[in-house]
Amino acid sequence: MIFTVDRKNGEKSFPTASALLLAAFLLLAWRLAVIPQLGITLYVDEAQYWTWAQALDWGYFSKPPGIAALIAASTALFGDGILGVKALAMLCYPLAASACWAIARRLYDARVAAWSALAVLTLPMFSWLGLFVSTDALLTLFWTLGLWAYLRALDRNAPTDWLLLGLIGGFGLLSKYTMAAFLGAAFLHLLCFHRARLKTAGPWLAALLAILLLAPNLWWNVIHDFPTLKHTADITLKRQAAGGLKSLAEFWAAQWLSFGPIFGSVFFILLAQAKKTWQDERSRLLLWFALPLWAVVSLQAMKSTANANWAAPAFAPALVAIVAWLLARERQRLLVIALSLNLALVGLVYHWPLVLSTVHAPNPAKSSPFTRAQGWDELGRQLQPLVTAHPQAVLVADNRTLLAHMLYELRAQKPLAASWNPKGEASDHYKLSTDLRPYRGRDLLLISENEPGEQFLPYVTGQQKLATLRAPLDAHTTRDLHVWLLSDFKGY
Repeated sequence: MIFTVDRKNGEKSFPTASALLLAAFLLLAWRLAVIPQLGITLYVDEAQYWTWAQALDWGYFSKPPGIAALIAASTALFGDGILGVKALAMLCYPLAASACWAIARRLYDARVAAWSALAVLTLPMFSWLGLFVSTDALLTLFWTLGLWAYLRALDRNAPTDWLLLGLIGGFGLLSKYTMAAFLGAAFLHLLCFHRARLKTAGPWLAALLAILLLAPNLWWNVIHDFPTLKHTADITLKRQAAGGLKSLAEFWAAQWLSFGPIFGSVFFILLAQAKKTWQDERSRLLLWFALPLWAVVSLQAMKSTANANWAAPAFAPALVAIVAWLLARERQRLLVIALSLNLALVGLVYHWPLVLSTVHAPNPAKSSPFTRAQGWDELGRQLQPLVTAHPQAVLVADNRTLLAHMLYELRAQKPLAASWNPKGEASDHYKLSTDLRPYRGRDLLLISENEPGEQFLPYVTGQQKLATLRAPLDAHTTRDLHVWLLSDFKGY
């Protein structure tokens, strides 16, 4: 059976557990089938995370270690191909939908739970993120699991439930520091509505366990001069961009689209009816774990700029509140239309290259969101014989994009590689983790997107251009890579 009937509540139908499992399987299979058809390799962040997974540590330049551990486990199970790298991250979103089912089941009933899970499974934001490996995968999973554990702890006040919350919170912090917003929201919720619980040991045990789990990462930051914390501050507090109302409007337009047109509109209705929404204890709790994160990211958008996915985990609890609002008003048909529109929107994005081809777009590379992940595999194939011809040379680039992509594409050769960094500035992962100075006397294989000038000559005895590699992105656009041999590195 696809649907079951709740006879206690007026013969209302909702998807069965079997239907939800089938939906999750079909959506996951769809993503697995789509990715090889997109003509893409890994995005730069994905390729960088893959390199992290080759040297597991308690921290990295821009993120805690969770994403590296996830990729290491994924590639151990499924190999280093593009789907192997992405596999476990792709599973995080169906698991988050399961957590949302459990949250809605505890707060409402089986009907709201089933429709909430289906809404999360088909949400445009998670459907887009589900194509990639990002820290949002683990963060969203732990955010939803954390809310479920928090509800259990409130209901039962058992030490094991609080310890479970602390365990999830700690793993969330090891995935992305944004999880601190969840823990802060939980503390403030206790302070405002369950202050008596703060007089018991449970919440403090949860906080202690979360901090203990994060402690190795904090220590890694201490001994490396806090690169992750500095990077986080740079992109949130120091980033300089236009900002203002235009940036804020663009961010919220992206949030509306990421919900889908109907769910996004209902969300704004909930905000417009704030007083009435806040009077409902269940809606208030769900939005308590969503709105603060949106507020913080909105301030960031006002100050400079904010990416649409920075508030990704907030979508899950908000979506449960949206589904509950629709069903309480007997708008199940509108709910079904919302889900259908979202699926259509997801299908449009997943098959966008086919759409561009069908309409004969003159320059599809400039109109595709997948262009940034295209061409790198072909450049890697062209670079392989040059690396083979110079086995003792060190592969060098002056930016993380090239090093990340080529280290992944040349993974079978495992070339020595380092970032060009004469100033010794730890401004990205490879400048922090690699050092060219021990390779004095070695030849360097320089890769660059631009023709180098004479800035390298003081450090080598000579430079010779070997090739310009080109990967076509469409009939008018190529991705180019210049390869130079720098002889006898003399040191910085």
